[in-house]
Amino acid sequence: MASTKSNHSCNGEADGMNSSQNRGISTLMGCLDSFTRPERLGTDQKFFCQQCQVRQESLKQMSIRKLPLVSCFHIKRFEHSSTRKMSRKVDRYLQFPFSLDMATYLSSSILRSRFGNRIFPFDGDEPDASNELLSEFELFAVVTHTGKLDAGHYVTYLRLSNQWYKCDDAWITRVNENIVRAAQGYMMFYVQKMLFYKASEKQVAA
Repeated sequence: MASTKSNHSCNGEADGMNSSQNRGISTLMGCLDSFTRPERLGTDQKFFCQQCQVRQESLKQMSIRKLPLVSCFHIKRFEHSSTRKMSRKVDRYLQFPFSLDMATYLSSSILRSRFGNRIFPFDGDEPDASNELLSEFELFAVVTHTGKLDAGHYVTYLRLSNQWYKCDDAWITRVNENIVRAAQGYMMFYVQKMLFYKASEKQVAA
């Protein structure tokens, strides 16, 4: 992950599961949009401008510097509040795509959209633009949780050669992809599309 700051030009539950999405369906893309949304820092956190030699109001923004081969998204399903002295299970449905393009959330993409093609180093290295060529992912596993806060049951849906399987303890059965789409995702696993299709081709050949 990376955090980028920009000064003036001389920018429990996750917001994606709440706020503006309360009127519709929450989505994984909405969570990612919320996570990478620019945040204006307060007056007590002004950024020192090297050009002006004064502190200026600034924005902070989270982004992804380098994509892994496998991306895992862990959804906040359990909320604990010390101020309200309560804990609860979050059962809100979250819609997730079978194909996911992460290019929008890369540091290189965000910096380019804000500053053009100028290069900004990160801790001595540069954002890897080649990430954008490998930004497409395919869903291959979903972990669900049913039950309450203090007790429940985990089930995994696994995709092999474009066929979905339900792994429920010792029982493994074939299921339709619509069953997976309707599942209450707790963890979602995505693999780079190039690797996904290579693995599928090997399984077919075997």
